[in-house]
Amino acid sequence: MTALTGHELFAKIQAELGPEARRHRGVDPPGRRDQAIAGGSYRAIGALVDGFRAGDADVPVTGVVVAARASTAVLQQAVALGANIVISRNAFLGDSQDRPVAKPEPALAAKLDHVSAHGLAVLRLQDSRNGPAGLALTSAFPRALGLENPESSDDTAAGLIYLGSRHAVIDVVRRTKTVLPTQTVRLVGDQALVARGIAIATETNRPNALAPLISRPDVNLLICGEVHETETTAYVMDAIALGQNKAMLVVGAIAIEEPAARHLAEWLTGVIDVPVTYVPSGEGLLEVS
Repeated sequence: MTALTGHELFAKIQAELGPEARRHRGVDPPGRRDQAIAGGSYRAIGALVDGFRAGDADVPVTGVVVAARASTAVLQQAVALGANIVISRNAFLGDSQDRPVAKPEPALAAKLDHVSAHGLAVLRLQDSRNGPAGLALTSAFPRALGLENPESSDDTAAGLIYLGSRHAVIDVVRRTKTVLPTQTVRLVGDQALVARGIAIATETNRPNALAPLISRPDVNLLICGEVHETETTAYVMDAIALGQNKAMLVVGAIAIEEPAARHLAEWLTGVIDVPVTYVPSGEGLLEVS
């Protein structure tokens, strides 16, 4: 059997996961707020990021490493495992959309040199998709928390909303620290608050993109990977000061993608005939007392 090339592997993954949750369909209307992509990834409509970001993807695939982020340590481990394709959920080049850097700083330049020297290719795979396998991937983190059956919508790019929850926020915090490799979570709000509606947002590179979620009257807990503190954090604090029962849990943009990376590796093992290994990325943050 002829081995898949990197590009053929990407095409196979795309076909199996289903179409992107949202493609650009014309000029954005004036004054449009950013909208959610299914799975809670907040970017402008049509700002899709999947694709190879470094290396030669035309070579036969000898092995695949899947990670929340293709850090230099992950790339080094891929070499040790004999893998030549690294799939990254988060940005590889630092910019959230992985736009090329004309004059990379020394650490990024050395990282790119490492990719070239060892014949690696890095595939960004984060765009949410509408097929059953794609939806299972985007909902891996909330499922790990015990959240099932997100709000249905005709707009499959509406994000992940879980209504009817009766979990105390402190229990959600504890569960999050159990299922994610992090101890650096941050909470805005009352830990005794009962979360009756939970919104999940993995990332945002746009100011105020998350305000429409936490401002919903049926949502009182927002769990996000990252946040603009001067906008969303400030909004939640103001809402609380005004007597609204709201809370926000910030868990880290890399850590929140670990369940999806693990699920992707497990799923991909049954799709291709080369070794697939999930490698934890490590968020690099330490809780210092």
